[in-house]
Amino acid sequence: MAESAPQTLNVDQPNDQAPPPPPHLPEHFHFPSHLPTPPFVNIDGVPNFRDMGGYLIASSYFSGAQASNTTPMMVRRGLLYRCAHPQLLTDKGNKTMTDDLGIKHIFDFRSAPEVKKLSASLDKTSNTDATTNPHSSVLQPDGITRHFTPVYEEEDYGPVNLARKLQWYTSAQSTDSKLPYAYSEGFVNAYRDIATHATVSEKSPAAYPTILRQIIDRPDEPLVFHCTAGKDRTGVLAALLLRLAGVDDDTIAWEYALTEPGLGSWRDLFIERISKGGMGQAGAQSKEASSEKPKMSREEAARICGSRAGNVKAFLQIVLDGEFGGVEKYLVEKCGLTRDEVDKLRGILVVPVEKVEDVVRVQGIQGWTPEGGVQDGQKGQEDGKGLPLNEDAGREVEGKVMAG
Repeated sequence: MAESAPQTLNVDQPNDQAPPPPPHLPEHFHFPSHLPTPPFVNIDGVPNFRDMGGYLIASSYFSGAQASNTTPMMVRRGLLYRCAHPQLLTDKGNKTMTDDLGIKHIFDFRSAPEVKKLSASLDKTSNTDATTNPHSSVLQPDGITRHFTPVYEEEDYGPVNLARKLQWYTSAQSTDSKLPYAYSEGFVNAYRDIATHATVSEKSPAAYPTILRQIIDRPDEPLVFHCTAGKDRTGVLAALLLRLAGVDDDTIAWEYALTEPGLGSWRDLFIERISKGGMGQAGAQSKEASSEKPKMSREEAARICGSRAGNVKAFLQIVLDGEFGGVEKYLVEKCGLTRDEVDKLRGILVVPVEKVEDVVRVQGIQGWTPEGGVQDGQKGQEDGKGLPLNEDAGREVEGKVMAG
């Protein structure tokens, strides 16, 4: 890390030399060995880090002459990454991002209060600039350009807005006549709000249009985007990009749902902090809980930290398709891209499958399901292997690649 960056816990030091973190410092992230790689990437100090590439393009996406093309297509790997907040990134993790992945840019979707609150909780007295200035170079990893592009300019954690968000994110999943699967109407409302706010801004560059044009203008410069947990603001953009590329909704929902196991031990940490301190406390330990913040049960806090597959599928079908008119119309009318820019963006995202190993197969993880999330009390597998759920698709791709 650069000299101006916050000091991080050096996990390469012998245990007897590493000073214990302060009580309010978020614990160091240890990469869960049972996560599938790809899509997950082990970046030291950063939870939920994964490559968005490798997903097959649905055959139904193509028409006419393209439909007869036997070459399978997929989302380009090594270009777009997503993660949780990287403020505990270690030198080792920084090196992996720059040297191994070639990442040039990092986009931060958090609000200014979120950045300041987490920076203050890290108690880095030598780097107080980060607690007052969300644009601070203190927050920039070495060799990577940081772009502060908040989805919400100044996140309001006052009683009125807090009550609204709590109602959204603690809403239980249910089934109705609209869709054949369970989803939370509250999450759908929240994701509609994110998709709307991410396209407009008064003080900072609008979050989604800025990163979309970055991809279009610099298609060979890998980037990563994140919020706090890398789930909601990050997940909505990821779903939009995968939908534009032509990935089917079930696969998009699986990719979205990976956040719960991807957080590893941080999931329990987030749940504990939210249940004690309320919304806005996931990434930072509050030294003094506000009397305005309502207490909530662990079950409610777990819903806030959840990423159930049905929620993003419902957003795609109810909001993106039903209200916004589809992903292309959203990108043009909400994000301000031209039709040509949309076509260029899709062309950047989609590439032919050259090797079967490049394809990310939808698979299970012990102790977790996309529809039900992480089952508390289950550790998951420790052999590094997932449970295959889509072997037929894998064999079909393998046959086409071998034939080609």
